[in-house]
Amino acid sequence: MKTTEVNDSIIGKRCKCIFTGLMVTGTIEEIKRNDYTVDVKVHFDESHVWGNEPYKYDWAYARLHDEFGSLRYLEIIEVNYKTIQVIFPQTIKEINQMFSDNYECWKTVTLKDWIDTYESSRFTKINDHSAIITSEYYMDCIQSWIKKHIPNAKIQETNY
Repeated sequence: MKTTEVNDSIIGKRCKCIFTGLMVTGTIEEIKRNDYTVDVKVHFDESHVWGNEPYKYDWAYARLHDEFGSLRYLEIIEVNYKTIQVIFPQTIKEINQMFSDNYECWKTVTLKDWIDTYESSRFTKINDHSAIITSEYYMDCIQSWIKKHIPNAKIQETNY
């Protein structure tokens, strides 16, 4: 991917990137741009160990003036994912409390963990009140659950 192709529309998209010489898959979570580089944070589908340390994410980067860096190996994976942006009426931290207060029911302690348990589904927090959710198979179930348990949430389908 070139630095000129990096913009907010790729947040929440599935991708493959290079990590310690291996091509791995994940979801784009964040973008940082400064006067010299563009950095794209990729949350891996599964942890990868380098040395004795497990890594759940890494940053692909490139210099603006010559495109040098690992960003050139980042590729968007085009699949039939549906993507929504959700604006919650309360903070995500407050919603997480619902899960941790009733662990026996949900078997998880955060909304992100609960959504990520669905196959090919990812929850990416944007700020305290909103998130991007992608899913290949279960978007209808996820939207139904949100409407039932968080009735004032605003759900908007996106082209991410």
